[in-house]
Amino acid sequence: MLFEEQIARKPNLYPWTQEFIDRIWAGFWTPNEFDFKADYGQFKTELTDQERQVIVRTLSAIGQVEIAVKRFWAQLGNNFPHPSMSDLGYWMAATEVTHNLAYEKLLETLRLGDVFEQNLKEPVVRNRVDYLRKYLDRVYTDDKKQFVYAIILFTLFVENVSLFSQFYVVLWFNRFKNVLKDTAQQVQYTRNEEMLHAQVGIKLIHTLREEYPELFDADLEARVLEESKVAYQAEKDLITWMIGDYNDSKISAEILHGFVQNRLNDSLHAIGFAVPFVVDKSIAETTRWMDEESYGNNIVDFFHKRPVDYAKKNRVYTTEDLF
Repeated sequence: MLFEEQIARKPNLYPWTQEFIDRIWAGFWTPNEFDFKADYGQFKTELTDQERQVIVRTLSAIGQVEIAVKRFWAQLGNNFPHPSMSDLGYWMAATEVTHNLAYEKLLETLRLGDVFEQNLKEPVVRNRVDYLRKYLDRVYTDDKKQFVYAIILFTLFVENVSLFSQFYVVLWFNRFKNVLKDTAQQVQYTRNEEMLHAQVGIKLIHTLREEYPELFDADLEARVLEESKVAYQAEKDLITWMIGDYNDSKISAEILHGFVQNRLNDSLHAIGFAVPFVVDKSIAETTRWMDEESYGNNIVDFFHKRPVDYAKKNRVYTTEDLF
């Protein structure tokens, strides 16, 4: 049982935890792989003023989430006192540290530090942080039920939804405008790990439902569904601020609104809850390329981008290093 303490490391009562750790090891990366110099030149010379604003606001939104709300997994073993859970939680927390350092480096290289600080003061950005931290709010007196509620909110909204509209924007610019190669590569790594973390959370939620079915009552589902509507409104407002009236093939505020609704629906469906949003089927068709990149096997042009599906080199090399 997840909430019951296990002292000895063996036997591993949840052997599937090692499968997730193996996947983290296989995809390990560091910010030292990138220098972003080409991205900086493209950012300054190949994007319009409006496109630069979209990128700045998008990267600010990513950096804000990575820095503000990512301490959950480090405490996993405190709530589920099993050695295997502690191990998994620490490895997942380590990837969050990588994300923090990586986006700090990116913002510094693009010389956006001051703009980043200004954007964090925007009401829509602060409001997004407030809703993402709702998993910390106490709503149940029973500790076990409270943690079930917390892990559902964190898994669905923080890990599986909050950053994906921003990932969409960066990867769209790389795919359809052929710019920001290093930034897009970093986003791919981050996206893969956010999806992995969400899969861990969903696996834990299903395990909790099997072991403690009495905690999953109608009240819990109703609360989560209500919070999903709050989450959508916060994300919708952020997207509107982030994108503005920028409109091109397969990208606009309206398209991203539908994209987020789809992710919320998929997240809730994955844990057996009702889905609250009705989304135009054309939105799913328009954003299919993103789903294909996220869930399909990568086809890599090795002269342009590095693969993200297995172990990679661990630093960038300059001409000075080589010659």
